[in-house]
Amino acid sequence: MSRAPLRRTWWRCLCALPLLLLVSCSGSDPEATPRTPPSSAVHDTGSGRPEHASGPSEGCDRGRPAEPGTTDARIISGGVERSYQLIIPESYDGTTPLPVVFGLHSLTVDYRVVPALSGFGDMAVDYDFIGVSPSGLLGAGRVPYWNAAPATDNYDLVFIGELLDHLEATLCVDTAQVFSVGMSNGAQMSSLLACRLGDRIAAIAAIAGVEHNEPCDGPPVPVMAFHGLEDGIVPYEGGGLNSVTIADQNYYEGDLPAGIATPTGVDESMQRWAEHNGCDPEAREERISAEVRKRTWQNCRAATVLYVIDNGGHSWPGKPQPAFEAQFGHTTIDVDATALLFQFFFDNQT
Repeated sequence: MSRAPLRRTWWRCLCALPLLLLVSCSGSDPEATPRTPPSSAVHDTGSGRPEHASGPSEGCDRGRPAEPGTTDARIISGGVERSYQLIIPESYDGTTPLPVVFGLHSLTVDYRVVPALSGFGDMAVDYDFIGVSPSGLLGAGRVPYWNAAPATDNYDLVFIGELLDHLEATLCVDTAQVFSVGMSNGAQMSSLLACRLGDRIAAIAAIAGVEHNEPCDGPPVPVMAFHGLEDGIVPYEGGGLNSVTIADQNYYEGDLPAGIATPTGVDESMQRWAEHNGCDPEAREERISAEVRKRTWQNCRAATVLYVIDNGGHSWPGKPQPAFEAQFGHTTIDVDATALLFQFFFDNQT
């Protein structure tokens, strides 16, 4: 992995905004939820290909450099125009494959602020990667959401797969290093990507929203999760604004697909991920600080790690927003989730 010697100047224009569940930005593009999701199969892991994608993408053969900077872009998926922000680093030359990091927004949060909220700018100092922040459709209240429910036909799952197809065809991408990070609803969507696109997603980081919902039959995928025991929005024990509740409120409107799995709490979700990733049943727990515990599962085929914040609320560890703590709960500064998840993605550190 090449390292950037200097801070990317084009990241400096990204303002530091509070990472909150109910933050939204004005001027969102008017994307309406489709009445019926497109009937399209997701990536087939039983087609005889390796478990995980590897090697340079098709776009590397074109050898076309792209202008460094931030672009607001569109593709058509399922007959609907979908939006995403693309961030190309200065090091991109069109022939050297670079990793892709998806940043998935929380419920109501505008996709264009996710790079700043996720700390992409800070991490661009040390890591070369293509940043991609797609938008969910607009649901109830005209606010963006992800349909992260484990339905057989899931248009957002199709959209992310088609967006990745597009990126790999038009840019020089390291297909073995495609990662996804998200908070809350974005963490739920990242979890679904790991379940259904595990042959293409190299690892995920789920903040305040990790889930493991059947069917989840892809290959092992490294998972790092963070969750506060006092989270009142997506409770540690389950319930609240889980993926199925959000999808029902914004798309299915009480007509959920038959047999759809009910999301479980954090402990059971992580236990399922440990089993999925071939780990020993019991995790090793170590106390990081007075309010943070780290659980690491052993002998895994894919690393499986959970940070439990004993008094933590619905927040991004390391990014405190004191003005909002009364509503969303305490944010620990004892660990920096952004730094830890990038080490997890790029340096294989758990």
